[in-house]
Amino acid sequence: MHVTERLAKWATNVAPEHTPAARLSARHAIQDVVGCMTAGAGDEGAAKVRDAVNGLGDGRSVIVGRLAQTSSSYAALANGMAAHALDFDDTFLESITHASAVLVPALFALGDEMNASGADIVDAYIVGLELHGALGKALNRSHYDQGWHATSTLGVIGTAGACARLMKLDETRFAHAMNLAFSSCAGTKVQFGSMAKPLHAGLAAKNAVEAAKLAAAGVEGHVNAFEGPMGMMQMYGGPGAPGWDAAFKVLGGALAIERQGLTVKRFPCCAATHRALDCVVSLMEKHNFGADDVAGVDVQVRAGHVQNLRYSSPNNEFEARFSMQYCVAVALRYGTVRLFDFTPNAVARADVRALFPKIIMRQHDLENGSGEDSLTPSIVTITLNDGRIVSARQELPKGDAGNPLNDRERDAKFMDCCQGFLADADLASLRRSIQDMDNLTSIRELTHLLRFEAGCDHGERFERRA
Repeated sequence: MHVTERLAKWATNVAPEHTPAARLSARHAIQDVVGCMTAGAGDEGAAKVRDAVNGLGDGRSVIVGRLAQTSSSYAALANGMAAHALDFDDTFLESITHASAVLVPALFALGDEMNASGADIVDAYIVGLELHGALGKALNRSHYDQGWHATSTLGVIGTAGACARLMKLDETRFAHAMNLAFSSCAGTKVQFGSMAKPLHAGLAAKNAVEAAKLAAAGVEGHVNAFEGPMGMMQMYGGPGAPGWDAAFKVLGGALAIERQGLTVKRFPCCAATHRALDCVVSLMEKHNFGADDVAGVDVQVRAGHVQNLRYSSPNNEFEARFSMQYCVAVALRYGTVRLFDFTPNAVARADVRALFPKIIMRQHDLENGSGEDSLTPSIVTITLNDGRIVSARQELPKGDAGNPLNDRERDAKFMDCCQGFLADADLASLRRSIQDMDNLTSIRELTHLLRFEAGCDHGERFERRA
């Protein structure tokens, strides 16, 4: 059997009776990304995508941040953009994807069209996440380090599988959904720090929906598209890819959502900053100092994080999310990093920018395994004006499955994302609907609560709310 056939065989035969822990984790992930979609819908890029798809499709799929509805393809595009617009959505380290920002927009849009049940959405999310993980096990970290944005490349294929699961395609059609999705497998990290970066999540969601629907209609690709000459492994794997055996070594065992879990973001910026930010915040709390007490900051991170965080003096809120200097300076000045720290006014603050020359980021040589899910630390050393030197290291960021947010912290993030954008009664209903997804007869009972007019700004909505 070829790779896609083996993946499809597992995905069409795995029972939907997942463990209560797996389904709970899926609902937590869905809640998190719904909050991010709500907060991100008012972002300038998300609003422009909504404008671009206006009138392009007919249907009843909900666009978060707009009263009008559209086709499943264009709803997935717009909602994927909104989900990832603020870079506050979760990461799945096994595949190095923003998995939920692709899976949930695609499944909600397709679910609206099909009138799917909440339980089927949860099941398809779990299966899709497993496929994200299998692809990541086979190709990463080599694929990612070549410059591919795995959210877009691996995300479209894994999510096409999730859509195929929701549509209950047979093994043959399921395999072709992934084969066809491979033809949309694009997006590189050169776009980090621009609107195109979150657009990758939207495009992956849209293309995943379309690949599954094309396969359902009988469109076919080559079954050896993943392992054949000029196939995925040869063209995308890079020199250090583990290979497909690594994918099938874990498939069929403990599910990825329990084996690896998701990393829920504590801060609304690139995940490569988070371990270091955890260090800065904990050192400030432990040693009772502020920004004006700091003489210098040395941040050591893995090579891939240096590659991602290339804006030492960001010009706008997009670049600021990918700037270690900016994020650390904000944490030093204000004790944390918040949604309203990413606006044109916030990025221009003189008291923050004055700290940039004191902050050095460099690569260490402490790689502990080849995967992003390995326990490779970030190390922060801060020299204070009084001569003290304090240091911390963090292997697992706060929010990782091994260092999770508690229920209070998770709900506080959700409320922070949604308050001010949804009416209080709708917000309460939305939260209850997500928590009760396994019992929803139709996903439309949930998605209709996301119909509102979001407007458009550069994050000033968070400043006004603060």
